[in-house]
Amino acid sequence: MAGGRSSNTQRLTLLLWVLVASFYFYLSYDYIRVTSHDREFGEYMHYLVQLAGNDGRSAKDIRDLLLGKAQQLALPVHADQIVVRGQRNTLNIAVNYDVDIDLPVIQRELYKKKFEHDVKFQLPR
Repeated sequence: MAGGRSSNTQRLTLLLWVLVASFYFYLSYDYIRVTSHDREFGEYMHYLVQLAGNDGRSAKDIRDLLLGKAQQLALPVHADQIVVRGQRNTLNIAVNYDVDIDLPVIQRELYKKKFEHDVKFQLPR
């Protein structure tokens, strides 16, 4: 009988470790995914500020393009979080937003990651 208890204890311990590892893997994956999408969004902002500055695009056009990219990347960016100042060579775009990192299965917020971008037009060298 003692061998049966030991075997059950080992199985339970293994199951517990698998659950803990899965939990941390999910959190890590979610965090890395969000950070990667934010980096891509930031790179797009740098591209867009140069393009919009050269072309003289309106603030509404810039905001619409950024909202479209955020939606494509599944980032929770809203129009009121995008600030467009200046135009052409004085163009400056600022975007600030928060992303919730949720607990697996129950989908409750565990951590809130804040992202801030401030990109200015730069004259070609």
